[in-house]
Amino acid sequence: MNPSRPAGTPWPAGLVRRAAPVLLALALAACAVGPDYRTPQLAGVEAPAGWHATLPHHGSRMMLARWWEQFHDTALTQLIEQAGADSPTLAQAVGRVREARASVSSSRAALLPQLKGSGSAVRQGGFGGSQFLGGAGGTGVSSTSLSPTLGLGTFTTLAASADASWELDLFGGKRRSLEGADARLEASLADWHDARVTLSAEVANTYLQQRECEALVAIGETTRASRRETLQLTERKFGAGFVAPADLAQAQATVADATNALESQRAQCEQGLDQLVTLTGLDHAALVALLAPGKGRMLAPPDAGAPDVPAQVLSQRSDVSSAERAVAGASADIGVAVASRLPSLTLAGSIGINTFRISGQSLTTKSWSFGPSVSLPVFDGGSGAARVETARARYDQALASYRAKVRQAVQEVEDALVRLDAAGRCLDAATVADAQYAKVLEAASARYRLGAGSLLQLEDVRRTTLSASQALAAAQQLAREIAALPQPCMLADRASAYRQWDLPLEAALRQEGAHGTPLVFTEGIAGAARFAQGAGRHGAPG
Repeated sequence: MNPSRPAGTPWPAGLVRRAAPVLLALALAACAVGPDYRTPQLAGVEAPAGWHATLPHHGSRMMLARWWEQFHDTALTQLIEQAGADSPTLAQAVGRVREARASVSSSRAALLPQLKGSGSAVRQGGFGGSQFLGGAGGTGVSSTSLSPTLGLGTFTTLAASADASWELDLFGGKRRSLEGADARLEASLADWHDARVTLSAEVANTYLQQRECEALVAIGETTRASRRETLQLTERKFGAGFVAPADLAQAQATVADATNALESQRAQCEQGLDQLVTLTGLDHAALVALLAPGKGRMLAPPDAGAPDVPAQVLSQRSDVSSAERAVAGASADIGVAVASRLPSLTLAGSIGINTFRISGQSLTTKSWSFGPSVSLPVFDGGSGAARVETARARYDQALASYRAKVRQAVQEVEDALVRLDAAGRCLDAATVADAQYAKVLEAASARYRLGAGSLLQLEDVRRTTLSASQALAAAQQLAREIAALPQPCMLADRASAYRQWDLPLEAALRQEGAHGTPLVFTEGIAGAARFAQGAGRHGAPG
């Protein structure tokens, strides 16, 4: 007999009826209520076609894996690496990533059947032979009628069972929950990256400010030494009767002013050391020893570049990526809320075995059960609709936050480019001014030594020269800080810089995402680029 069904032969009606519910459930399980997420595109916040500010170095791109190494300063490198290894802020970010990863695992587990088992072994005994009198007639009631254990002696009951249940994801609520958990994990990874780069930038800026402070201390020491020489010369002139007492008093006052400014600057340097201790966790003595070889050395401002396409910059900002992933998570929450208002179908089954032993005899029973159960919301007083409305409101909030973040990103990039361009011009002017005023001071000092100039003229030139030297140090510091900025715009390959910093740690944090695939947060990066370029479609839920 050929068991196969001949071509053209209809399926038996009974088989079709039995298979219809299963096919219907599978068809429903392929659906997912709620909006399908698309990277949002909103009018008025797309990235411009090009930057309005002047691009540094003709918009050349830097491919930096460890951006701080552009300074070629071993102390800076050690400080940033130490801060990354011992930062409470990064530890908190890592904890949030692990929490989000556990949420993904929990959401994925909700899609699978649940199985649990139980077992028991109970030894029981009763007390027989007693009578209870009750009622006016004194009718006796046997103890065995009150409890089955009374009068049976000692017996043992053994039981074991296994229960399985599976709530079918008919309307995709659980899949939407997993989708939202994935998005939030990617957002937490982006936040972790942002925390790392923010920390490195803070350490670098504090270090550069410390070096500037040391240079200003050196300038202050030179200024005080020069004024002491002038005071000695003035004292000799006063002793010879060539200058008035007022000139001597002025010379003494200028030395005191220089000493006061120098001590104030040294105090600022000590505060900078304390800040580096806080950021890196290093011992104060160890930090001083680390900074000693390059004390007072002003680092040369490195070359800086920014991509000439704004969308490239926005796609490299982890704060934009995190905001976009928050929108994706809020969109998935709408589907979860909608699904909670719809019927749910659960398949449940169990098997069990029970053994009753008494007086050397035993009785064993086996049982099983299987069947579906349907939960149908009938009336909830409007709480389900309120949950959906709440989810939609949170989506709108996340979308508005994303919109604001993109606008802020464009502004910060433009501002950074303007500051960088201005810093370069200021540095050139400050360099010329410092060199020329140094010549003027040298000439004024020579005239005073020869008696051809007054102390008032000399001190006026000295104050101007000191201001020029301080302005040059400030311009150099500003150029270094802006050129080293890793966050607003100055890294053309920021994502590469993240991954090259600590690949093993990032791999450990990512582990596996939904469906066993490695987790990445490139959707947020790519989504931000599409958003900025205006290539996406409107993703607002209906």
